[in-house]
Amino acid sequence: MTESDWVEMYGMAFSASATYFTVLISIVSGYLVVAYFVGERLTKTQVSIMNAMYLAVAATNISGTYTAIYDFMFARNQMASQIPEFAVYGVVANIYFWALFNVILSSLLVSASLIFMWQVRHPKET
Repeated sequence: MTESDWVEMYGMAFSASATYFTVLISIVSGYLVVAYFVGERLTKTQVSIMNAMYLAVAATNISGTYTAIYDFMFARNQMASQIPEFAVYGVVANIYFWALFNVILSSLLVSASLIFMWQVRHPKET
């Protein structure tokens, strides 16, 4: 690939990774709103279906985010090796660290929302 191809891939992958993460934030926000307002009135079947759909969409989104970040970091590393001006940003980034960091962060976000739903449905009696 030429230098301009790597720059283009870098921009597209960065944009895709940002889009995936903002979509995940929207999905989690919607889930939290539903949990807060109607969570305690849902039947077990409704909650099971909702949680299954939520987890499937979240897992697909997290997988897409991982792939986009991996592509983004790979393109950045290729640019740094071919275009000296891009090497001024420091050591070549560790692809796996940042991709896995995002997966862990996103998974914690989804887990926290599931815990919130559990707490809404099973309040502690004081």
